[in-house]
Amino acid sequence: MEQKNNLPNLIIGGVHKAGTTSLHTYLSMHPQVCGSLIKELAFLLPARYNEEVPSNDIYETHFKHFNGEKYVLETTPSYLYGGLPLINIIKERLGDDVKIIFILREPTDRFISFYRHCVTKLEIPAETTLEQFISMSHPLNSGIRQSDETDHITQGLIEGDYASFLPLWMEHFKDRLLILFFDELSNDTPGVMRKLCNWLNIDFAYYKKEDFTVENRTVDYKIAFIHKFALWVNHHSETFWRKHYKLKRFIRSLYYGMNEKKNDGGSKRDEATHTRLEKMYDASNAQLAQLLKNFPNIKLPYWLQR
Repeated sequence: MEQKNNLPNLIIGGVHKAGTTSLHTYLSMHPQVCGSLIKELAFLLPARYNEEVPSNDIYETHFKHFNGEKYVLETTPSYLYGGLPLINIIKERLGDDVKIIFILREPTDRFISFYRHCVTKLEIPAETTLEQFISMSHPLNSGIRQSDETDHITQGLIEGDYASFLPLWMEHFKDRLLILFFDELSNDTPGVMRKLCNWLNIDFAYYKKEDFTVENRTVDYKIAFIHKFALWVNHHSETFWRKHYKLKRFIRSLYYGMNEKKNDGGSKRDEATHTRLEKMYDASNAQLAQLLKNFPNIKLPYWLQR
């Protein structure tokens, strides 16, 4: 496959807090991949809500730096939950050769990481408890249910119900769909990247071991106003940082050294809440395990072998 225009033919479509930023960065580093300079474009997401999607001419403006690479990459973790309307717009706008990547994470760990992410990104008050965040996402006694809300916080619990969303993607993309797992990406990043490069038929030998640093790590902070300023700079300079990722990594390491609040081990996990969350996802995980057991290139993680 040879890409002849600067529209995506490779999409990382999910999920939040499962390593999508890291994967987008690693792939964008490769000379055969042109990654969008804004990681989470959400360009096609209006289709999820039956709203009009802007024209392809506007889409192309996000890939002006395209220089004949084999792949043009967009990453938007919410695409997994877009259903048939979003799948149809991908086919209509991007053709039949698009490849899709999903990274799945144990749903309870993903949800708790998402909660911490919302706190450190100042999207919810710092004093918000996990129990309160669960209620904001959906009351526990309501189980996992669909919602028309577009606010990503209210979708927090729903997003872990992977078995409700994956079948359509598997049906429509078949061998053009690759499912990865956060556990494997975290524990063996080079191995996952080698597998991914083989799937994309691009050269893994380009990478060095030091390329695989963790991106978008959720950290607690010491001084709030410094953290708020750092978030502002990061948000308003994203296209610059994606062009100069080594500089970003250097400055980020300086920031962590200055303002990261180390976990002193004093905070204990709320076992009761954690167990209740796990039980919410038991049925969905069982369905997912059955769904994936015969899917190619899949080694089920521990949380799908229970």
